[in-house]
Amino acid sequence: MKVLSLHSAGHDTGVAYFEDGRLVFAVETERLTRVKHDHRSDVALRHVLEQECVDTDGIDLVAVSTPVRSGLLRIPDLDRALERIGAGALHHRTVCEMLGRRVECVVVTHEVSHAALAAHYADWEEGTVVLVNEGRGQLTRSSLFRVTGGALEWVDKDPLPWYGNGFGWTAIGYLLGFGPSPSVAGKVMAMGGYGQPDPRIREQLLSVDPEVMNDRELAERVRADLAGRPEFAPGFETASQVVATFQEMFTEAVRAVLDRHVTRTDAGVGPIALGGGCALNIVANSALREEYGRDVAIPPACGDAGHLTGAGLYALAQVAGVKPEPFSVYRNGGGESRAAVLEAVEGAGLRAVPYDRSAVAGVLAGGGVVALTQGAAELGPRALGHRSLLGSPAVPGMRERMSEKLKRREWFRPLGAVMRDERFAGLYPGRAPSPYMLFEYRLPDGIAPEARHVNGTCRIQTLGPEEDRLYGLLAEFEELSGVPALINTSLNGPGKPIAHTARDVLGDFARTDVDLFVFDDLMVRGAAAR
Repeated sequence: MKVLSLHSAGHDTGVAYFEDGRLVFAVETERLTRVKHDHRSDVALRHVLEQECVDTDGIDLVAVSTPVRSGLLRIPDLDRALERIGAGALHHRTVCEMLGRRVECVVVTHEVSHAALAAHYADWEEGTVVLVNEGRGQLTRSSLFRVTGGALEWVDKDPLPWYGNGFGWTAIGYLLGFGPSPSVAGKVMAMGGYGQPDPRIREQLLSVDPEVMNDRELAERVRADLAGRPEFAPGFETASQVVATFQEMFTEAVRAVLDRHVTRTDAGVGPIALGGGCALNIVANSALREEYGRDVAIPPACGDAGHLTGAGLYALAQVAGVKPEPFSVYRNGGGESRAAVLEAVEGAGLRAVPYDRSAVAGVLAGGGVVALTQGAAELGPRALGHRSLLGSPAVPGMRERMSEKLKRREWFRPLGAVMRDERFAGLYPGRAPSPYMLFEYRLPDGIAPEARHVNGTCRIQTLGPEEDRLYGLLAEFEELSGVPALINTSLNGPGKPIAHTARDVLGDFARTDVDLFVFDDLMVRGAAAR
């Protein structure tokens, strides 16, 4: 069974290809175009179909999440498909015109695609409660599913109040002057650590008419009204109090919905999975894991970029009867040839030499910044060691240098850190690992101070020896410096998606003070180090 899976319309589009339940190739459009949240899925589709590993003539099934780019797929009964989905169908089986022939097609409801990806990360365990929570789906802003008999059952639609879903985060960001971009929520959430929940703000947010989600004129009136109140006056201190209050309300709302649906036995709480962009909220994720005393399954690409695999996973598991295999997070694209890297390096006027782990560890221990790429990139928005900027969290000023000067991000945004599994286990005995950087942990005094948020926490990625390059680099860096972690942040310049190729990386950072670039088995001294 060969399945082409698409997120064809909206933001964060992309395409994936499966064979017999195995993810063979996937790519997000923005990595190819360097346009953040790019909607041009035809670019990703052409790229995927050009890969040698993709059997274009043998594709048996096309899966696509809603909304659908009709001109790309040419589905003859698309109106009927959307009518059925609007009436509550999880999917619609049809055909599409692709590659000069008709191919069977499954149109998967947006929320269902999110749920299938989350269920996949929970291994489709019986009884798994799946909460899909986002700004706007096809039919809902939040949805609750349950895995029953190996199938997804849609249990509830819009169980969360306006302040419990992505609309609320977008609204708060807009109220505070950050604009309407899909990236706004991540920026705004970071402010909460600088404030404390305020009961006056809470009371005013709770009094907002719930119809604010469905009525734009009402939403604008509410925004204008709140903006005129002293608790919402301009200024960072006021804004941080608003965000801290909203975060508390959001977390409580999510927990209340799950409380009504999770399975409880003498052994504890049953399996939980989260999908949709709100599953990137590490404060809520961490509170839920603490509350329920168990791990929570969250895909690293839980936002709309996850649809490129979610639609295919659903079609395989729920339509074709094929259980998809687990796949690595490092499946975005296919890596880059040595020749392409050398061409990019020479074009930037730089010189490549063979990779030397000891030299890289020495640069980091000496306070340098390293841009690291290897193989295929990470699926989703987190840098997890294949497209990462690395620096020592023990060097004073490193957070400012990496976040504000190199990436030109807002000063209040924190940085994550990566550490080896055994170091994490020593610091947090009995805690589940965190391979996708989706949970926060309170850092002990003196540990990685430059990766420590103002509230004492850090978003940590745990890493095992299977990722041998970064794992070995961490070990050698610790031997030299005594520091058990590295700052790990995404490899992208201001306003751009994560760099995909050596040319992208050098375009973003060749003229900055990055000390060293690593491209698989090659390394290049940066301009600042020469």
